[in-house]
Amino acid sequence: MTTERQDFPRLEPRRFAARTLPALLLATASRQPERRFLRFLEPPAGDGGALAAPRTLSRGAFAAGVGRAARLLRSVGVGPGSRVLLLAENSPEWQMVALGTQLLRAEPAAVFSSLGAETVAGIARRVAPRVIFVSTAAQWEKLQPAAPELIAAGLAAVITGARLAPDSVPAGLPVVALASAVGDEAPGLAPEEMAALAAAVGEEDPFLLLFTSGTTGRSKGVRLAQRAMVHALDAGQASVATTGDDVGLHFLPFGHIAGHAQFTLALAQGHELIMVARREELEPGLALAPTYFFSVPLVYERMRDGVEAKIAALPPPLRWAVRRALAAAARRRLDGSRRIGDALGTRLADRLVGRALRARLGGRVRGLFAGGAPAPPALFRFFESLGIPLVELYGMSETAGMISSNLLAGPRRQGCAGRITADHEVHFGADGELEVRGPLLLSGFLEPEDGAEVWTADGFFRTGDLGRVDEAGFLYIEGRCKSLIMLSTGKKLSPEPIELALASTAPFHGAVLFGEGRPFVAAAVFVDRAELARIAAAGEDAATALLPRARAGLAAFSDFEKPKKLLVLPGTPQDYPELLTPTLKIKRAALLAAHAAAVAALFGQP
Repeated sequence: MTTERQDFPRLEPRRFAARTLPALLLATASRQPERRFLRFLEPPAGDGGALAAPRTLSRGAFAAGVGRAARLLRSVGVGPGSRVLLLAENSPEWQMVALGTQLLRAEPAAVFSSLGAETVAGIARRVAPRVIFVSTAAQWEKLQPAAPELIAAGLAAVITGARLAPDSVPAGLPVVALASAVGDEAPGLAPEEMAALAAAVGEEDPFLLLFTSGTTGRSKGVRLAQRAMVHALDAGQASVATTGDDVGLHFLPFGHIAGHAQFTLALAQGHELIMVARREELEPGLALAPTYFFSVPLVYERMRDGVEAKIAALPPPLRWAVRRALAAAARRRLDGSRRIGDALGTRLADRLVGRALRARLGGRVRGLFAGGAPAPPALFRFFESLGIPLVELYGMSETAGMISSNLLAGPRRQGCAGRITADHEVHFGADGELEVRGPLLLSGFLEPEDGAEVWTADGFFRTGDLGRVDEAGFLYIEGRCKSLIMLSTGKKLSPEPIELALASTAPFHGAVLFGEGRPFVAAAVFVDRAELARIAAAGEDAATALLPRARAGLAAFSDFEKPKKLLVLPGTPQDYPELLTPTLKIKRAALLAAHAAAVAALFGQP
């Protein structure tokens, strides 16, 4: 049973005239064919190599590349009902192949390039692609064991940007060099033919098949139609409020819906993107002076941690002054203080910290957008107190990345997912689960059985997230249904808000709560190695010394929600890539399995 409430303010979308991605591509390319669209920082050729100067593509040149990709794909039998699997790092060519696939009303399937061989081969078998695009020989090696099965299922060609060893490719399987597929010398489509193909693409034709991160189990193949992505762009255009003069920094992988949301918004709206293939190239990308960028919160946390480390290294009097100034800036900009001392402190914070941070971000950033995971409240306060908007959005693969958003040029609230887009109908289940229905939703799953438990009888999608909406229409996400912890005492708690609060409490860089079926809750916490060294030098046990700090940072929570014991992990979550999803979320089950003995010992088990 669900309860319905629709009488709250919504995020009103700003509609694009064209309603498919191919049509939006041609619309912007025809208006300004010579206007710069992409500057791409290619990864270095080898370890320790230097980045080359950015490769620049105009809108017309990019559209021509899409036409060349479509021509090549059509020649090997790609059309309605077929799929093209893309296993590659970000590049303009990735999107040329994907959009070329869409132009033929076929389905591109995006796979995270960081996934292991077994996972990749398993996904490929499920996809049964007509064509595979791989960027490197290492990526092809992941697929090589499955190649005979894929050929039997209809694989007709491999497009690659690398030289593949002849003995790694089954006899008779054509290998097409990427330059031959989309390069300037490759044959393309005549403008009128490309226009006719784009006009034939409908709103229910495929946009993308992508795979969920699988934090709680097997990855699901999510099928999105053109309709879903364009409606998400309508909402994104209202939220992001970019103009044709903006320059975005793009690095989120195309295996992630957010990577597509940023790219397609720039494509549809007409502004420029700086694209980097990997997070390692972020600094050179920032040097090109973007005006905004989109990231998961963990990347912003590392930026803040870098600032905090520099502050911690200052002489004590100056360190005290800087921290007082930052606190004053937070009070003035976020809490509405009008005290003269706070006004002076704000100016001092801007001069001592804000100016240097803006310079590091390229000098022109007017907004940071965060999605993929909730942003800790302390992270929001840090950037906003320095006059750098941190705009949090909320969505998932199944909703084309958009359910709600705060606004760059409007209200933003700490710890809040913003206002729900007016395109969504909203229910809250009896347990508080957010349920949505509307044109942004997925078309279905690759395996229909994956949808057995996610739809209500009246067609609402169960997000799996617990939430509430206040009277002003702001959505608050308060945890995941599947991660609720039931203690042996009968009390239940949602770990996510507690983990966020811990991540905002010094010196913790992340946390995972556990205690299902136990009399109390415990937490695994990530702590900077320098802090652990200081504790050890004082002759203290880290878990014992840090527990009071953890509980003090959770003053707003009930006593049973505060951990009674800690498992201390040195460093940050990014130091443990095996515990992270491709979208940098901590895998709760993987962490508990990796430290099973230590976890058991916390609860008094041998």
